[in-house]
Amino acid sequence: MKTLFRFLILFSLFFFSSYVSAFQWTIDADHSEIRFKINHILTTVSGQFTEFKGDVLFNPETPEAGKFNFTVNVKSVDTNNGKRDNHLRSKDFFNADKFPEMTFKSSKIHHLKGNQYALEGLMTIKDVSQKIQIGFKFFQPQPHPFDKKKKVGGFQTNFTIPRLEYNVGNGKFLKMGVIGRDVEVEIAMEALTEK
Repeated sequence: MKTLFRFLILFSLFFFSSYVSAFQWTIDADHSEIRFKINHILTTVSGQFTEFKGDVLFNPETPEAGKFNFTVNVKSVDTNNGKRDNHLRSKDFFNADKFPEMTFKSSKIHHLKGNQYALEGLMTIKDVSQKIQIGFKFFQPQPHPFDKKKKVGGFQTNFTIPRLEYNVGNGKFLKMGVIGRDVEVEIAMEALTEK
């Protein structure tokens, strides 16, 4: 009886560790991007945040058990123009010295259809935190071409942030017709998991 009990414990531990490792994703930062674009007078300016980290736990069969938590380094903003980047880091917009990070912490995930899911959570930018819902696509994992012990999966989302609701700007440049109200965000991410 004791032998059976020990076997069941070992089996449970093995199963649990396998489950966690199979669906605990490690972001491949070299092949992931957080991009954005916003209207500027008559055209569009785009950029990205080059430094970010996150915890991703996701199983498409049980999405409600997953989580997506991200932290973005605001000072890593890059629009391919140093003067503009410094302006974005200033008190006119992100005030990066006082608010160096943006965060997102998920609270709920549910399946929509096919490979599409809905993610709910708390977005914090500067001194404002708001609940938002984001749709995302999950691309089924496949064996990694360069590491046979791992699989690579894909996540992609597009959503809009009304920047003034997060105090990113005071509306002055919007009234002047220089910068738009909404920021379009795209996150394209490759992530790795053990086989």
